Amino acid sequence: MIMELYEKYKATHYQDLPTINPLSFILRKAELGHDLTVSEWDWLRQHQQIKTIEIIKNQEDYRTALYKDIHQEIVKLRENRFIPFSFIKQTDATSSLIDSERAFILYKVNMQQRLSISEQRFINKDYHQFLDTVEFLDKKQKHGIKEDIPFDSKSKAILEMLDKEITLLADDIEYLCIHKAHSFLTPLQNQFSQLRHKYKAIVQNEFNGNALRLFHILQTLDENRLLNQEQTAYLKENGFIETQEIAQQKEFSALKIKYRATQIQEDDISHHLFKVLKKLDVGLSLPEPDINYLKKRKLFETVKFVYKKEVDSLNHKIEQGHGLRPDDVAWCKTHSFEDIIFNSLKYDYRVNDRQDGLDSPLYAILQKLKVGNRLTDEDAIWLEGEKLLGRASKIYIAHHALEARFYEHEFQRTKGYWNLASASAAWRKAEKPQQALKQTHDLDFKKIKPAKLAAALLTTRGGALRDLWHLDTHTKHFNEAEQCALEAIKYYPDSHNPYTLLGALYYDIGDYNKGDRWFDEAIKRGAEPRDQDAEIKRILRKKKPAERQELINHLLQKDPYRFAWVNDFITDRKNGA
Repeated sequence: MIMELYEKYKATHYQDLPTINPLSFILRKAELGHDLTVSEWDWLRQHQQIKTIEIIKNQEDYRTALYKDIHQEIVKLRENRFIPFSFIKQTDATSSLIDSERAFILYKVNMQQRLSISEQRFINKDYHQFLDTVEFLDKKQKHGIKEDIPFDSKSKAILEMLDKEITLLADDIEYLCIHKAHSFLTPLQNQFSQLRHKYKAIVQNEFNGNALRLFHILQTLDENRLLNQEQTAYLKENGFIETQEIAQQKEFSALKIKYRATQIQEDDISHHLFKVLKKLDVGLSLPEPDINYLKKRKLFETVKFVYKKEVDSLNHKIEQGHGLRPDDVAWCKTHSFEDIIFNSLKYDYRVNDRQDGLDSPLYAILQKLKVGNRLTDEDAIWLEGEKLLGRASKIYIAHHALEARFYEHEFQRTKGYWNLASASAAWRKAEKPQQALKQTHDLDFKKIKPAKLAAALLTTRGGALRDLWHLDTHTKHFNEAEQCALEAIKYYPDSHNPYTLLGALYYDIGDYNKGDRWFDEAIKRGAEPRDQDAEIKRILRKKKPAERQELINHLLQKDPYRFAWVNDFITDRKNGA
């Protein structure tokens, strides 16, 4: 590289110099645009580098001239109205300005070019608004727009669409109508002509109407939007009969979709259905002949719109928790609104978050529960599969209340004491412990055979007493429940149920070691660990936080693997459960 500089600056006798020498330094400094010092000039003269001196002096003179030109330009450019005084004050030192980003901004502003976000902080805030205005006016002139339309985002967007030859929408054309910008029709002539041809907007006589308004109507049609009465009247008044018919056909199709009458395929606007749907759409009450007309054609979904006010009232009543009266139910059945009945039932049984339709087994099941009909095994299996038979849910309680009554009637009919045991168990599940207790009241257990039946009756009685103790914490009920379980074991020691009852009783009062012994005895006699766990879960849910933690600690210490599920209760407690 240094050899090239020797050649460029016509330096002689450099062959006799070492690689690093004063001449190489001077030439590189000159190349970098730095002025030479007096001693450096003297060195060149002493070594008779006349040509080199001439070239460097010419370069310095050229740079000085350039600096002078830039200085004069910047002084002039700073007079731009968009350049704030603070900018001028900061740029008085012209040489430093040349090396900063601010100088370039002056030239861009002079050319009315857009600035980056970081550059905008140096100039007045109205600069880009000025550019938008200039651009706006340029585009207006380019497209031959003569009207004084507002300088806003909408008008700018429309001009941008013209620039890019993008089809205008009805809302855009409506904006032009509002501002009577008729000159837009010239650049939009192609779009307008296509719409007139498509919708047969041709009249025999000369058209003297508002072309921009017609343009708006045709574009509205093209977007499959319905015309209002004023627009329809405009077509009629100006002789666009075929266009009006097309608009009405579109309206007929849209109304059939809106009011669920798509079974009718005809689109002839003379069809009586069109008149009926138009009445509905403007909120007129339909006379009985029109309602019968819809029913005869099996347009039951359409009929529902006739009774919208009544339907809204019934749905509001349901949502407020008032339910339906018998006359409401009768009205729903008469007018094919069984979905409202179903909705009411879902609210009654607290499953209103379900989206089941009328063909769902849930509808038939809830109807059975409502009128007191017992569920079938298939019904119960379906509810279990849908997780709708959770303990203490309204469906669970209603189902077991019906089961309890069934077994009560069976006992009255057969005098079979197993029915009493079943009735008592069912009443307990229906959260009616007093009813459960009545089933075994005044029984002489010594006279009941076989012993297994006596044990079952005593166990279910003990369970009902335990339920009552949970409600009133009366010691008498706890002691009687314990005594019933012990008596049941005497009658039939091989049944695991009374042992499980005793285990649960002692867990209730916090005597977990004694409860474990009874639970272990139940396991020995065939009790399933999962059934024991289910009982413990119910106990955990009823415990106060401190007692719950005590039981959790006991179970994890006893068998952390088998009782790993208690960690869910720890999480629930932390979450405020």
